[in-house]
This record gives sequence, C-alpha cells and structure tokens, in this order.
Amino acid sequence: MMNRTNDNPILQIKNISKIFPGVRALTDVSIDFYPGEVHAIVGENGAGKSTLVKIISGVYGPTEGSVIYDNEIREFKNPKQALDCGISIIHQELSIAHDLTVAENIYLGVEPALYGGHLLNRKKMNEDARAVLDQMKVDINVTAIAGTLSAAQQQMIEIAKVFAKDSKFVIMDEPTSSLSENEINALFKLIEILKQKNTSIIYITHRLKELFTICDCVTVLRDGELVKSMNIADTNEPEIISSMVGREISEYYHRHEHARRGEALRVEGLSTDVFKDISFSAYKGEILGISGLVGAKRTEVLESIFAHRKHTSGKVFIEGREVSFRSPMDAIKHGLGFVTEDRRITGLMISAKIRENIVLPSLTRVCKKFGFLNFKWEKETAAEYSRKLRIKAPSIDTEVSMLSGGNQQKVILARWLVAQSKILLLDEPTRGIDVNAKSEFYTLMNNFVEEGGCIIMVSSELPEILGVSHRVIVMREGRVSGELSREEASEQRIIELASISSVA
Repeated sequence: MMNRTNDNPILQIKNISKIFPGVRALTDVSIDFYPGEVHAIVGENGAGKSTLVKIISGVYGPTEGSVIYDNEIREFKNPKQALDCGISIIHQELSIAHDLTVAENIYLGVEPALYGGHLLNRKKMNEDARAVLDQMKVDINVTAIAGTLSAAQQQMIEIAKVFAKDSKFVIMDEPTSSLSENEINALFKLIEILKQKNTSIIYITHRLKELFTICDCVTVLRDGELVKSMNIADTNEPEIISSMVGREISEYYHRHEHARRGEALRVEGLSTDVFKDISFSAYKGEILGISGLVGAKRTEVLESIFAHRKHTSGKVFIEGREVSFRSPMDAIKHGLGFVTEDRRITGLMISAKIRENIVLPSLTRVCKKFGFLNFKWEKETAAEYSRKLRIKAPSIDTEVSMLSGGNQQKVILARWLVAQSKILLLDEPTRGIDVNAKSEFYTLMNNFVEEGGCIIMVSSELPEILGVSHRVIVMREGRVSGELSREEASEQRIIELASISSVA
C-alpha cells in the first residue's frame, strides 16, 4: 500500500450507479480518494469517467449510491455548491468566458470587492492574478481578453483558477491536451505543490505515460464498471491498456509503407503577420507531420493554406498548379479538407445530427435543382460512411454532442471523405480520444493515403509524430527550423530543432 499522510479518505464514492434513459453509464462503482494523492481515472471514451466526475462535482446526482466528502454524505445540487466546499474541476472542454479578461476569468465568481462588496477591486484582482500566474511561471497579460489567446494559454487560465481558489479537491480532465512539453513540466511542478498542500487530485488523461510521472494510483473503468485500482508503482502501461480495452493492443501506431507518388501540395515562401517564409512539399501517399512547441504557429500555417487566414506573401500549388483561394470554400473545391484542433467549437455543428454534419461541405455539389436538399442522398451517404468508419451511435439521426470524442472525430473525417478531399489538413487529430479510438483513426488515415491521398498533420505528441509520419517538418517561432526523414527523426532531434535559440 502507499504511504498516505492521512488514512482517512477526503472523498469516497460508494456503490455509485447512474442510469440515463436507455443507457447505464455507471454500475456499482466505489473508489476512495486520499489527501495529497494524485489518483488517475482511465478508460476508453464511454467508460464512464465524465459521468463519474460530473456526479462528484454536482452536475447531477447518482441514480444509486452516495458521495461522502469530509466524512459527510453530500448531495450537491449544482457545481457552485461543490465549488463552495472546495471541489474544483478543470474541464477538457474549456469553460473560458471569451469576452472577459484573464484576471476576470481566474476570479470569476470569487472576485475581490470594495465597500462591502458593492465595487470590484480590479487592482487587487489583477495583482492577485499576476501572482498566481507568476507562481505557475506562465507569462500571460492578466488584462488581455481571454478570447484572443491560444488554446494552450486558455488551458493555463483554467489551471490558474484552481490555484486562485485554493481548492481541497481538484479534478483535472485532460489538462495537458493543449500544452507544450515545457508547459506540461510546469503543470507537473504545480501539481507537486498542490500535493504538498494535501490537496487531493483526480487526474484524467489519455496520455498514459503521464501517469508514471505524476500519479500515485490508477483506477480503470470499462463500460461503466470498475475493472481494477492499482498503485502506479505496481503496474505498467501494457497492463493498464489491457485493462482498459479488455484485450492486448500490440501497436498504437500504424505507419504503413506507401508508395509515394506525385506532389499533392507545395507552399513557397508563405508568410503572414505571425509566421514567415514557410516552404515545403507534401506528396500523394504520404503523411507529413508538422511538429514544434506551442506557439510555433503550426496551426496558423494550416489555416493559411485553407484560406481561413490570409497570407501576405507566398504561393500555394496543388498538383503543380498555382492556386489562389479566396475562401475555405475555394479550398474545398480544390480537394482540401481541414480537421481543426477544437472539434466542438470549429469542427462540428455540435447540436446537429450525424448525417447533417457528414454532408455539410458537399451540399452545394449535390443539392437538387433550385437548391433543394436531396434527403435520400443525405441519408444513404451518411449511413454508408457511418458503417465504413464504424461510428458508434444509435442512428445517423443521433445528435453529435452525444458521441464520444473518438466518434466525433470520425464524423469530421467522414465529412471530408464524402466531400472527395484529396488533401487532408489534420490539426491535433487525436486530441482527447482514447488509445483504441486512436488506433482506429490511424488505420483510417493510412487507408486514405494508401488510396493516393495526402495528409499534413500537426501534432504536439512526439510519439504520434514519430509513429505515424513519413517525414517531419519542425517549426519554431513561426519559421521552419528543419525537415527530417523517417530515419533521421527522433524525439531528441525534434526537440533540438524545436528549441534552438535561433532559426537560420
């Protein structure tokens, strides 16, 4: 057993079950959480992790069982009640108020006040926010509008909220999904500070290697049931994966040998106000990886190619012919598809149905005369690609918001396959999806390039870049710092190119 500073758990879930209409999300789950420990909860998408943390944090109550916090049975009616008791949650899907400043977001709901609470003490709020960010070693202007910041910076604001509120029990749901290696290391140091304060932490991640760096114990959920709980020191990654999926997975990544064919896309001297002189080629039958630290402007390069961001100079070529896109619709007509980093905000119509999302970019191509939608084609096409990509849902009329992250990502990929895309721009394509869903997605990627497609993939996960890509472009501070063949590419070499102090 672990050496615990306190033998009494700060929070216990006892025989928790949760039933939604037609779905049993959790069945008789019991777990103890102790002060000063980082307790990982892992499992595939749909295993019940999100349901469990929503019950703990007061989003809704259990169908059966109880939550015991500070030795009392608690029935939190809403997240505010849980927060008032010292339970904070960092959501995978960011809950940033985009129109507020960084400081206003950090202290939202607990703002320092003057004159008996009648006036906001903005000076103190900004000073306190700066002190929190300094403690985290994060350089963000506290008066900046949050909506203007990158996803990684917004993630750090979410983490800063926990430090500002001095919570006793913290739930971290995929806290590193948008962070660079340096920011991840900074987060881990902050977690150590929280542990020293006897704070209890639930840590949810699909990056299993992180468990062995920061966690003390791990609980595996599968299909809403508890499979096992283990001390981290007593287990290993293959055992955890086998427990999660119910079988052995011999290989995460599926980088197949493909015959590289003609040039699919070329950019020459592409520049904007945030990146300069980007030049590279990508070929049919190839997955080209783009690596670099957060802030290297990799996403912005993809946005510029897709005409979502205007470039100030440079040229784009498709199959050797120069093109000039006025809008993303022009890019789509020339065979480009774009899987964006944040599928819920920029990738999907989250409240629409699966079939509506799949056919969206193809409507102008297939609409009947006078612009009427061909409903027969829509249903048949959505059903066909749902089968091909094995999208798990009751029907193609299921709302996309009800799907797991992996299945949402498949819907986006299906959309571009239906649109007959020849070149796919993938920005963090497996962010927030489990190992089994990743494996399936890599297979779909390889099938696409095997049939002559070209993929340009941005990823912050070095094992993914190395495991999937045929070549790697490395960026730093808005410039290309190197290109590596499969044989030349290694974690050390990529980090060296991404971190050098200057770029030629």
